[in-house]
This record gives sequence, C-alpha cells and structure tokens, in this order.
Amino acid sequence: MTHWRVLLPRLQPIVGAAWLAIALVILSLVASLAAFREPDRRMAVQSMQCQQLTPDGVVLTAEKTVHPPFVETGADRFAHDVTDCRFSLNLTADEIRDAAILVTAFDDAITVHVNGQRVIFSQVYQWRNLRYSTLPVFVPLSGGVLHEGQNRFSVTLSALPGSVVSLDRIFIGDKRELRPFFHARWFVSAVLPTLGVGGQMALAIVFALLWAVRRHQREYGWLAAALALAAARGSVLMPDFGLGRSDLPIWNMLVVWEVTALLMFCRAIAATPVTRRTWLLAVPPAVLMLVYALVSLPTIASLLLPACIAMIFAYMAMAFWALIRAAMRGNNDALLVLLGLLLISAFMIRDFLSILSQEPTRAFLARAVYSGFLIALAALATTRFLRAMRELDSTAGTLQDRVAAAEAELRDTYEELRKRREAEAVERERSRLMRDLHDGLGGDLASMLALADAPEPRTKEIVSHARAALADMRLIISSLEDFGGDLALALGAWRERTEPQLRAAGIKLVWGMRDLPPIIGLGPAHVLDVLRILQEAVTNVIKHADATQITLEMLEQGDAIGVAIRDNGRAFDPKPGGNGMRNMRMRAQRLNAFLSIGREGNETRVLLLLPRVFVTQI
Repeated sequence: MTHWRVLLPRLQPIVGAAWLAIALVILSLVASLAAFREPDRRMAVQSMQCQQLTPDGVVLTAEKTVHPPFVETGADRFAHDVTDCRFSLNLTADEIRDAAILVTAFDDAITVHVNGQRVIFSQVYQWRNLRYSTLPVFVPLSGGVLHEGQNRFSVTLSALPGSVVSLDRIFIGDKRELRPFFHARWFVSAVLPTLGVGGQMALAIVFALLWAVRRHQREYGWLAAALALAAARGSVLMPDFGLGRSDLPIWNMLVVWEVTALLMFCRAIAATPVTRRTWLLAVPPAVLMLVYALVSLPTIASLLLPACIAMIFAYMAMAFWALIRAAMRGNNDALLVLLGLLLISAFMIRDFLSILSQEPTRAFLARAVYSGFLIALAALATTRFLRAMRELDSTAGTLQDRVAAAEAELRDTYEELRKRREAEAVERERSRLMRDLHDGLGGDLASMLALADAPEPRTKEIVSHARAALADMRLIISSLEDFGGDLALALGAWRERTEPQLRAAGIKLVWGMRDLPPIIGLGPAHVLDVLRILQEAVTNVIKHADATQITLEMLEQGDAIGVAIRDNGRAFDPKPGGNGMRNMRMRAQRLNAFLSIGREGNETRVLLLLPRVFVTQI
C-alpha cells in the first residue's frame, strides 16, 4: 500500500499524457474518417474529356481523357488558367426523380452546367485555406434540368496563381444517399473549424483575464496570445486581403506570431527565466511580416514560405528543448505539453507530405489536432488555476481557523484583564474612600469624642466638628455620583450642600455658572478633590475673611477649564505652612491642575484651572 502511495504521484503525468494522446488521436480519426469517407463508387463519374484554356477561352492544350480524382500538374502555377471538362450520362426517369450531384473536393473554383444550365458555382479560396479539408458541394437536380436519356455535363475549374487545379470524384445519384456524405464532409471542413475558432477566442478572453489578475504567471498571458492569434487566423469573419501586390491573406502570416507565442508559453511552463535576449525571439516574425508587406508575389512564393516553415520548425525545436529540460527536472506540466507537441508534430509532417503529393482530397489533420491541443492546454491551465485556488482556499480556511483561535484567546485575555481592572478599580476606590474617611471624617469624629470626654465638654466646638464631619460626608457622597464629565453638575450638587452653611454664616452665594464642554475622564476621585479644594476655600472665607458675599463661576482659559471663587472680605496672608493651604495645593497637584490664590482689587480670588482631559484615574 505504501509502495502505491509513492508510485501514484509519479504515474499521474503519464496517465494525463495518455488521456491527452487518446483524445487527440480520436479527434484526428474522426476528422479523417469524415473527410475520406465516400459514397458508392458506382455513382461516381468514371471519366471526362478535359482541355486547358486561358481565361479568355483560348485553347492551350488538346483535349484528353482524365479519370477523377486528378490534378492538373502540367499547368503554370503562376498563371490563372482554366480547365474545361465534359462528360455525358444516360439517365432513366427513376434516376432523374431524386437525382443530386456531389463534388467531394476541388481547388480552387468550380462551375457545373447541366444541359446548358448552370447548377453549381463555388469558390473555396474564399475560406483562405483555413478549413480542415477541402470543401464539398452538394446540389439536388430538379426535373427541369435533367431529362430522360442523354444528359450533357460541363465542369469548369480554375485555380488562383500559385496553386494548381484539382478535382476529386463527382457523384451523381439519389440525394438521400449522397446527403449524409456531404454533411460529414461539411462538418469537418466548415463546422469544426468554426467551433474551434469560437472555443479558442472564448478561452483567449478567459486566460487574458486570468493573466490580468495574476501577472506573475506568464503562461496564462502567452496562452491567451496563442489562442487569440489562432482564432484570428482561423476565423472566416476576418477580411481576406493582402498587402501591396500580394494575394496571400495577411491573416495567414499570423502563424509566425502564433508559433512565437506558443514558444513563450512553453518557456513559461518550463519556468525558463526571461532576459533581455528573450525579446530577440520577436525579430524573425517581425522581419517576415515586413518582407511580406514589401516584396512582390513571386518573391514571396519562392522565399517567404520556406522562411516561415524554417522559423516554425526552429521555434518548435526550441520549445521541445525547453520542455525536455523541464520534464527531466520533474515538471509534470512540461511533460504533458511536450507529449502533446510531439503528436502535433507528427500530424504536421503528415499534412506537409499530403500537400506535396497534391492530392485533390486533402484532410489537414494537424489543424484539428492543434485546436484540440490548444483546448487541452487551456484545460491544463484551468486545472492549474483551480488547483492554485484550492490551495488559496485551504490557506484561507487555515488562516480563518487561526484567526478564530486567536480571537478566542484574545477574548479570554481581555476578559481576564477586564476582571483584573475591575478588581483594581474597586480596590483603588475602596482605598480612596478609606483614606478620605480617615483623613476627613475620622479626624472630626476623634476630635468630637475627645471634646465630649473632657471634664467640661465644649459644646460649640463639638457642634463645629460635627458640622465639618457632616459636610465631609456629603462631599464623599457627592463624589460617588456619575456626572458624565460635566463639572457643572457636580458643582450644582455641591451648591445644595454648601449654600445652607453660608447662609448660617451670613454670607450670600452668587452663582455665576455657564455651559462648558465636558471634561473627558472626570471620575469620582477627581470630583472629590475639586470639591475639597472649593470647600477648603469656603471654610477659609467663613473663618478668616469676614465677607458678606462669595461668587463662584466657571470659565474657559486656553486649553483648561477654570473654577473661581471670589469674596469681598478682608485680605489675609495665607501661611505656607498651614494645613489647609497645603492640602489644597497637594490636591491640585494630584489633579495636574493649576491653583492660584491672590488679591484682585477689593476681592480675594481662588482660581483652579483643570485640564480638559484626565488620562488616568486617581
């Protein structure tokens, strides 16, 4: 079992190559069977009397007997001559009823007259020699054309300069028997090329889009270029024109660029690095296109075609070399492409020999196999893309799992930190309350107990300490409320508790508050320190200033929000060593605030400037 697991990955490229070879061979066999299959030979015309004419009708050769299929080998390839053939058939009334004529193949134009009436006129060179085989012609013959007895047939053939006249067998018989053979040949010669061109163009667009989003994978771009050039060269929708004095269609010259793109695709599959010298591969096809555009037809026929064939074979050899080296390094994709090119090369040699033999019935199997090969390459590239996408999806899934695990771990860590912070906040608030109770309320209560235990209790002092303790407790309670950073609300609560104390002392409170932006991060500890500073200032006014009026106001000063207390009492000299002033400055320092105490005109002013943002809690 372990042996098969090790061996199976090595066998996969061989299995893939075998399937590719089988598919291409089947495609070629189907094309060849459809192209060479013929009706019953008893319906074929056995002989004709032919002679060669000029386009003006001047007789060039004596009449001779020919037996289809035949090729006019003695004609001048660069002359536009005409071959005129005649034959006669005796037909019965039953044979005339469903008669039809089938011309299986011809080059390049044919005209057929029956009893003086033209029944066929066809030109295959309109297809620019892009078909997979020579085209057939099928025409039912009506009763008005044929008559019982002797019928005269005239066949006129012509060829373009540079080619020769050829004619395959002509069959005359029942149309129901001849039509299937016509359909089979038409499928191979006309329908199959059209399907191939459509598939190539669609795949060219697909791989161009793939290359646009994955520029680092050059094989997609070169495969798209090869498919697009093959489609442009094979589409009958392209206008059939040449350049200058050339009758050779310009689209046929795209084959040199197509082979160049195929070579670059093979180099990309083989992971061959691209250097500056690589772009020299574009020089030969560019030179051939330039020669095609500037040189006259005879020179093109004698020099350009061999040069194109030489370039094609040279580039194919370079593609083979690059693929062989990559396959030897274990590149399975290069091995598959290499085997496909070997099959195409075999069919190209076969077609080349067929062209040299000048048979009238020609099936160019390499065209069908090459289209199948391009589609197979497209399937290979699609498979590679899908495999890459699967790997990306797998990587994305793994990353998602890792992210989910990290998020869960972060949530647990955050929850633990939150609990710690809550515990620290509770402990910090507990310590603050204990400190405030001990420093403020605790001291007053201790003084009250000491005064009450004295041999002669001092009631007024006990009452004073009780009021101070009560005020301190109210301050602590006020600081525990959530004012949302609004200091004005905290001062409003402080006013409710302080104003009765001022009235008892005969002092009027003037409330000069206004709306100001909230202070960010203002917490209970901050509020308590602010209120203690204000309470200490008010206590000093009650004890020392002999004032009748206190004014409290809020203001904005630069980047700070200020709270000011002014009184109209007499001036006093605050002792630096006093506990009250020292506590006020200590609390202001803890708030990171600015505190100033001084005389302005006839008033004493205490100004506390608070920052707009409190970064940390006290």
